Amino acid sequence: MNKNKDIFVKNLTVLQFKVFSIFILFLCSVSAFSQNGNFYGKVKYDSNEPAVSTFIVLNGNNVKQETNSNINGSFTFKNIPYGNYTIAFYSLNEQPKTVDVTLDSKNKEVNVTLEVAALDEVFVKSKTVQQKIEEKGFAVNVIETKEIAIQSIQVNELLDQSAGVRVRQSGGLGSHAHYNLNGMTGNSVKIFIDGVPIRNFGPSFSLNSIPPSLIKRIEVYKGVVPPHLSDDAMGGAINIVLNGITKNELKASISAGSFGTYRADVNGGYRNHKNGFTARGSAFLNYADNDYEVWGDQVAVALSAGTPDVYIHAKRFHDRYRSQGGKAEFGYTNVEWADKFLAGVLLSNMDQQIQTGATMEIVYGNRFTEQNTKMYSLEYAKKGIVENLDVSAFASYSRLNRKTIDTIATQYSWLGYPTSYYNDPDVWATGAEAGDPTLQKDIDETINARTNLAYNINDNNVIQLNHLLNTFTRDSDDPMLPAAENALKEEREYLKSILTLSFENKAFNEKLRTSVFAKSYYMDRTSKLRTRSSNTSSSTIIIEENNINSNDFGYGGAISYTFSPKFTVFGSAEKAIRLPEANEVFGNVAANVNASVNLKPEHSNNYNLGFTYDNIKFKKHTFGVTSNIFIRDTEDLIMQFPTGSNEEFFENSNIGKIYTEGFDFTLNYTYNDKLFFSGNTSFFNARDYNVTYDVDGNPITPSYERLANTPYFTMNYNLKFKTPNLIQKGSMLSTYTNLLYVNEFFRGSSVLGGSGKTVIPTQVSFDAGFAYTFPKNKVTLSFDVKNIFNNQIFDNYALQKPGRGFYGKLSFTIL
Repeated sequence: MNKNKDIFVKNLTVLQFKVFSIFILFLCSVSAFSQNGNFYGKVKYDSNEPAVSTFIVLNGNNVKQETNSNINGSFTFKNIPYGNYTIAFYSLNEQPKTVDVTLDSKNKEVNVTLEVAALDEVFVKSKTVQQKIEEKGFAVNVIETKEIAIQSIQVNELLDQSAGVRVRQSGGLGSHAHYNLNGMTGNSVKIFIDGVPIRNFGPSFSLNSIPPSLIKRIEVYKGVVPPHLSDDAMGGAINIVLNGITKNELKASISAGSFGTYRADVNGGYRNHKNGFTARGSAFLNYADNDYEVWGDQVAVALSAGTPDVYIHAKRFHDRYRSQGGKAEFGYTNVEWADKFLAGVLLSNMDQQIQTGATMEIVYGNRFTEQNTKMYSLEYAKKGIVENLDVSAFASYSRLNRKTIDTIATQYSWLGYPTSYYNDPDVWATGAEAGDPTLQKDIDETINARTNLAYNINDNNVIQLNHLLNTFTRDSDDPMLPAAENALKEEREYLKSILTLSFENKAFNEKLRTSVFAKSYYMDRTSKLRTRSSNTSSSTIIIEENNINSNDFGYGGAISYTFSPKFTVFGSAEKAIRLPEANEVFGNVAANVNASVNLKPEHSNNYNLGFTYDNIKFKKHTFGVTSNIFIRDTEDLIMQFPTGSNEEFFENSNIGKIYTEGFDFTLNYTYNDKLFFSGNTSFFNARDYNVTYDVDGNPITPSYERLANTPYFTMNYNLKFKTPNLIQKGSMLSTYTNLLYVNEFFRGSSVLGGSGKTVIPTQVSFDAGFAYTFPKNKVTLSFDVKNIFNNQIFDNYALQKPGRGFYGKLSFTIL
């Protein structure tokens, strides 16, 4: 079996090399007929210092391009047709300058010196990164974190305030979270850090752990995902873009709050302006007791045997979470031979007590898990590595060590007292809180390689080839198992390969943007897992072998048209495939997830249509509206459900055909650059399409049931007010409030913790706070109150989240 896999990998590598060679030959043949060249040069001040971040505009010969000078004052315009041009240079501190140039060779050098400005102000108009992303036709939210980072807020809370996004978290800080984007959920929504799948970073380096101060922006793609994120994201993607530090700086923040919550982070960087050597790093520390109060239909105790349960308010008592980690990168940036060449190392670890099973019916007091991750990476990127060809590559190896500890035969009540003991020496398999006693150790090893090639045929046409290769293996050992059983070693291996070819076009002076792509998906997974005939010491042990592979093909596209700088219409469609994740297939003892070795890939036809009408001004008032309607037609959707008589564990399964249609809507309003309002609403109707058959095998009229455990109607409203120069000149006071509404939704077909209810009730959460930034923008103090009215907030299967909490944060710039 392994031999066959090795042959496959070898053949795949040869095939990729052949495709790549043909692709390069094609590019060379196209470029051979072009009469294009490049402008390059440097811009400096009259003091002889490099003019960093100068805005530069090239015009002429039906060509218009924009760029900014880098840290050395260097700039380039590539693949420009021969002809006459003007190049304008704009700096906020110096006088604008325009030069006339003629391009009549492959490379033309243009060096400019800017003089002291004679004007009081220079106005420069350019599209923001957010505008450029949103104009590509994908249904996307771009969240800028510069101002929000000073608040005592987690990334998941920030995402929860975005249109069409619902973060589903199982408790307080450190608890499991998954993301719902327009009705698609779980691993159908992929998470990336700088375009790299987050699964390579380990569980302690999660969105819940990364401080917002380390993040430059968050890109939320709903439904169709752009080709450069070359994973199998079927329902959407969240891409966290970290601060790319290329200057000397050092920042830090500390925060503390309710439920024993403490957080700290530091990040900084150094760059040598002469040779481009760059070093940057970040570190974080998180701690929470998570001892918040819970109550309701699942929080009950029996005063004595045979008496009815008494419902109480109780504190969680076994839910501590600790995580810490650091990431460092060393290499070169913005040099002649590389835009980026960085070697990196990431170290993180986590330990977490486990309070409940899949629902709050089962209460633990001794079960916990420990995990640590080491990841080593190498990244390279260069635009114009050869004429018109851009390349970027990332490779990483990560090793996750995980241990689950559950050896004490006791369960607890919500009062914190033991309620049951298991002492039968023969029934050893029930001698722990969650069933079998375990000290299971898992070693997960992951290799990830991602390569992107982009050939710029001309200014308006780009061909890209992207490849993602991911391998996963897991070795397990549990000394608590009988020696004979533990000697029967299990095997878990997984290989995933995704190849994407795409074409992008800009037409009608960049008003019309089109992107089309095709994807090839390959998966091969092998497992040898133990099964036991009974839960006694005399049971029979069986090794169950599975080998499953699949080949799938998908395609899609996105289009947008900008009628004016304020009004853009966009649409996208995709035939998408999502391959099961390793943890879904092989399970995860620490997370109470059972193995599901026969999971099939998900398939979905996704459609989006929307518009953006932004920057509508009337005197001191500014408005913006974005709306998107969508359809998801999905087969074999993978969802996670509680299983077992006490719903203590989770298990993933394919649930057939799901049809979803809905919309999301966002309204932004600003008054005099002091008052800011943002409101969004999301509604979708996801139905489980079940077809039953009569005794003769003929289909009966299908019944539609709303998809279980999925909130379908949410609203979020955020209001912020800025007061400059309060108390001190140059200071800024920001006050803000946020209101979250989640309509009631079905938990599932089974009862809610034995209470007879199948509905998770309507939820309302109201937050408020302020942030005061001292003069010179070096220090900011913030204070937040979360869930002011102490309402019950639920997510996954009525697992209650924290109530009212108070949090303070101090952010400061050291260098």
